[in-house]
Amino acid sequence: MIAELDAVNLYEQMANLAKSEEIRKILLDIARQEKVHVAMFETVLLQADKEFLKIYADYALARK
Repeated sequence: MIAELDAVNLYEQMANLAKSEEIRKILLDIARQEKVHVAMFETVLLQADKEFLKIYADYALARK
């Protein structure tokens, strides 16, 4: 997950520096795809790790 989050950060930084609007859009699309990968990993983690699920739920409830 860390590598995917690093990739999101990298592509978004590169998009912010891009001079071409077309390149910026491509980089932001790649960043979005990396976010999908993060969500996929998180979904598996929530299903496979009961401790993570409890921490996740407790945190979500505490934020309301």
